[in-house]
Amino acid sequence: MDLRKLEIFVQVAHLKNFSRAAEQLHMAQPPVSIAVRKLEEELGATLFIRDRRDLRLTVEGQRVLAQAEQILRQVDELAASVGELQGVLRGEIKLACPAMAGTYFLPKLLGQFLDLHPGLTASVTQAGTQKIEQMLLDDRIELGVVTNAEDNVALEVVPLVSEKMMLCVGEGNALRHKKQVTVSELSHQSMVLYESDYFIRQQFNQLCAEQRVEPDIRLQTNYLPLLMQLVKQNHGATIGLAMMAAQESGIFAVPLSPAVRVNLGIAVRRGRSISKAHQAFVEWLAAKAH
Repeated sequence: MDLRKLEIFVQVAHLKNFSRAAEQLHMAQPPVSIAVRKLEEELGATLFIRDRRDLRLTVEGQRVLAQAEQILRQVDELAASVGELQGVLRGEIKLACPAMAGTYFLPKLLGQFLDLHPGLTASVTQAGTQKIEQMLLDDRIELGVVTNAEDNVALEVVPLVSEKMMLCVGEGNALRHKKQVTVSELSHQSMVLYESDYFIRQQFNQLCAEQRVEPDIRLQTNYLPLLMQLVKQNHGATIGLAMMAAQESGIFAVPLSPAVRVNLGIAVRRGRSISKAHQAFVEWLAAKAH
């Protein structure tokens, strides 16, 4: 039995879907199914109840999941302890991050940290912040980038950056030259937006509801490059952060009124012990934030 099969099984068990697990593992779907089937054959047990609409762990699958997670944690701890003996931090940084922060904020920080620690690797999963918070609470991940989660008593959050929500438009949009734009001015503006599981979309929906505005939503997607291209081609405006316009040529940010501030932070479930690699990353981020 190899560790890779256990890693694949754990991902499938958490996501309850072979295709989504394959996406997260950067694999094609058939090898994921084959790995799980081979693991079942090696153990002589059925790990999943499979039907067309659902994928559920069997009783044996639940026991194997708990033991597999423990084995993988022990492997990470072993790699870290060997690294300590050699004076090198070893292991893998695993975290979940929303698309915008992952595209415009995280690369510089993560790149710098990996350069400082050549014995480390990294794996980043994209998800909306509500889902990330739940993944942290369910112990499916140790680290996650969250938004405006300071009041969540179950999480310890290290602040990273704070920015206002912006209307992001293309060069040909007439709103580009305004000093600010009210939500009521967007009633006839074509919009291309994140789906409703993203914090920024939820905040925009709340602003619209308060102003009794029904936006003209032409497209909803969590695929950030698609949003950016549609905005650049003037097919619609979107809601984002100033960092988006600062790093994307052809995108212009106009402050929204009333203003909404988005606070990004790195979060850990309170009371959970995390790997030495993750702890070092959190401490490094905290030092840079001050």
